[in-house]
Amino acid sequence: MTPPLILCIEDEPSLRDDIAAELAEAGYGIIATGNARDALDRLDSRRPDLILCDIVMPEMDGHALLAHLRKARPDLNDIPFVFLTALSSREQMIEGRKAGADDYLTKPIDYDLLRAIISARLDQVARLRAAQGPGAGTAALDRLMIGVVLLDSDGGVLHANRLAQDLAKGAGIGIGSRLTARGEDGRRLTALIAGITSGAGTGAALWLGAGARRVMVLGRPLGSCPARDAAAAMLTLSDPERQGALDVDTLRQLFDLTPTEASVARLVAEGLRRDLIAARLGVSSNTVAFHLRNIFDKTGTRRQADLMALFLSMPMAWSDP
Repeated sequence: MTPPLILCIEDEPSLRDDIAAELAEAGYGIIATGNARDALDRLDSRRPDLILCDIVMPEMDGHALLAHLRKARPDLNDIPFVFLTALSSREQMIEGRKAGADDYLTKPIDYDLLRAIISARLDQVARLRAAQGPGAGTAALDRLMIGVVLLDSDGGVLHANRLAQDLAKGAGIGIGSRLTARGEDGRRLTALIAGITSGAGTGAALWLGAGARRVMVLGRPLGSCPARDAAAAMLTLSDPERQGALDVDTLRQLFDLTPTEASVARLVAEGLRRDLIAARLGVSSNTVAFHLRNIFDKTGTRRQADLMALFLSMPMAWSDP
């Protein structure tokens, strides 16, 4: 069995070597690097099971690296991220949690505690994956045109789909191991989560954010006495002013469309006229009309307005290829 792989990012060579030696002795595979840029290069070819990262580093610090990964590499969101730092102030820990870090270890390193944290985090991920099955459930949530956040019985985040992460960021809500927000929004969000995860509440709703960035948050419990690490509650995030576009792969699967037909259908859903669709795809209007006839036959519609109404009634979100 392949041992878990740990990526260690630490700019102090002697400490980096010590950590690598300790973890190798504990049976882990190690990728050791001295800066964030090199770590990003390594992540292009290797997928670690856990990331250890110093905060104070030249050029790109730990917070910047984590923010970059959360934005540019959502495929790595399920990998535990643990900060290593000599700065143990309350503010630093809060910033780390808000940035999405899963854990925090201060220097000088207590190696017994480091091994315990790594073991606990890897075990948690393994149990979640075993409970969900390969790609079960959560992958489908990324196609929804509503933000979905699944919570465990302690209010911890088990999964947040792509739209939830996008909406939360716009409204000033942090999604890491827990949901956070500033000021009164944070207090109201904490109270909502406590209510739906305690088993006492039946559901609640609130607006978060300010002005054009406001999102509606609805919370509901998912049943009593959930299994350990199973979803105990769900939050949905939505912006009534926002309308997403459709996912081409989903259209192909639902209606047996060809790739070109699916592309035409998506542009129809965006409200484009036939001549604009032709220009966008680099084909003639006659070709677009030919594909539309096939789409009408396969979807059971007769005109473009009916097709738009059908697509806009579907809660499927666009995802880039």
